[in-house]
Amino acid sequence: MIKHINHKNIILGKDVSIGHNCTFDGIKDTKGEIWFGDFCSIRENCRFYVREKLTIGDYGTIHNNTLFQGYKTCKIGHNAWIGQNSIINFTDNLTIGNNFGIGVSSKIWTHAFFGELLLGCKIAIGIPDFESRSGSVVIGDDFWGIGQITISPGVKIGNKVIALTNSLITKDIPDNTIVAGIPAKPVEIDGDFRAYKELNEKEKFELMKNFAIKFAELKNIEVKYDYNISKKITLGNNQIVIHTGNEDKENSDITYFDIIKRTYTKKHNPLEVEFMKYILDYKARFVPE
Repeated sequence: MIKHINHKNIILGKDVSIGHNCTFDGIKDTKGEIWFGDFCSIRENCRFYVREKLTIGDYGTIHNNTLFQGYKTCKIGHNAWIGQNSIINFTDNLTIGNNFGIGVSSKIWTHAFFGELLLGCKIAIGIPDFESRSGSVVIGDDFWGIGQITISPGVKIGNKVIALTNSLITKDIPDNTIVAGIPAKPVEIDGDFRAYKELNEKEKFELMKNFAIKFAELKNIEVKYDYNISKKITLGNNQIVIHTGNEDKENSDITYFDIIKRTYTKKHNPLEVEFMKYILDYKARFVPE
């Protein structure tokens, strides 16, 4: 893995790894910029063609043979997971929230143009140097596209949306919805269109407690927990404190995880990083305060 890239327009956060045969073009002799947040992992044979700016937050994972290509701005939040052979196009602007995940061979498009304008083609979306209909795409927090999904130009997707395999998204999707099909439409799971159910504080605490116990067993460290009085979980020698939002953050060396807000105080200590990587797959996702 490559740890450093000698290009002034590519900015790497802490411990970013970049696989072999990745290419970065489009930024040469332009003002294009690429920013990778802390602990991002870019796998082999990815290509980045960026003319303006691409930003990916902390703990982003981009699997092999993925193409990022565009003339405008692409901003992706923390904890992104992008499956292999995917295409992320930002010929027009693309904005994606935190905890975004798409499976293998998925595609996001922000433009549609090839039909000849001189012939009067009616489909002209997101053309960078000609007046046309906008193809910008906005995706909220906690989007999950299970695999081989396609997102069409000009759509807006809310928070907590799940798109089932092979979904073709051509229209806006509201918050907390499951969609499927070609074109994608809301579908029911067990008689409910919602992608997520509401958990109360105690249910969230119990889940985090179980995650912490299993993590402590793997790392052979101490774990303490109490909901009735302190409403917090501690790991190691108080290096990590997981709480429900009522904790005084007096110690600047401790990493605090807020269960309710899903935020944490980033300290870069080794146990914090190991715990983040342990829970990020499907257990829980936190973003920096």
